[in-house]
Amino acid sequence: MPSRVYGMTMIKLEPTERKHIATLFRGIDDSMVIAYLQGYMGHGWADRIPDPATAFIVSGEYSFPAGDYESAAAKELAENIFDYIEGDETTVIFDENEPGWEPLMLSAKKYNPEAVPRFGIEQKDYVFDVDLLQSFIDALPESYSLKAFDENLYDQAMSEDWAKEFCETFDSAADYLDKGFGFGILSEGRLVSGASTMTVYDGGTETQVATAPDFRKQGLALCSAAAFVLECQKRKIRPCWDAANLASKHMALKLGYDYRGEYTTIVMSRG
Repeated sequence: MPSRVYGMTMIKLEPTERKHIATLFRGIDDSMVIAYLQGYMGHGWADRIPDPATAFIVSGEYSFPAGDYESAAAKELAENIFDYIEGDETTVIFDENEPGWEPLMLSAKKYNPEAVPRFGIEQKDYVFDVDLLQSFIDALPESYSLKAFDENLYDQAMSEDWAKEFCETFDSAADYLDKGFGFGILSEGRLVSGASTMTVYDGGTETQVATAPDFRKQGLALCSAAAFVLECQKRKIRPCWDAANLASKHMALKLGYDYRGEYTTIVMSRG
């Protein structure tokens, strides 16, 4: 079936073929992988179907290779990774028990690869302190307002580089409002901070928190994150959190999450 070949050796998967790559991703405890395998969002590839040796999942600005990193398909993937990705930058996350992916991705020099640490948060069911979360919400300065995401806030988020990750894994505003939710902090009607469902899956979501550069260090992100976590607790879903930097790690711990430890990702940009 030559029409299904994408790039040189990897095959883009049909929705019914997701199950064939699930076992290759058992070592990656990430909600974006779960969301793809459950059919909510993202795209997947494999070197062959059935019985793949190497597979690859893309969800927004994040990429997840798995399986045999010594295969021809893995080498082709590293050399041509942006054939599979629409954006100009991706963060590659891999199973820590498959360390060969790190040097392989770093070998693709034309994509300016850089090993970047992230700070893992325990992925488990939490019972958050409702009073603590509400205190963070109540501390919002009077010059700002907290509002649930609607179509207007979706459109604002998608028009701002700092906010796109709130919604970009969804197909449209209607898709986002049907499957996801979030809370924005507004200044005179402008979205300046927020927390949102970056991805969704059965019983959980990946939490995305961000603030516009000119509005940081005012507690806005903490307020919107508290509102988001509180809403997740009401809906009885797991608000997964993964920290890209120390500020995100400290915010997660303040909200009541537990720290798992540092791990390495590879950030790559289109040549």
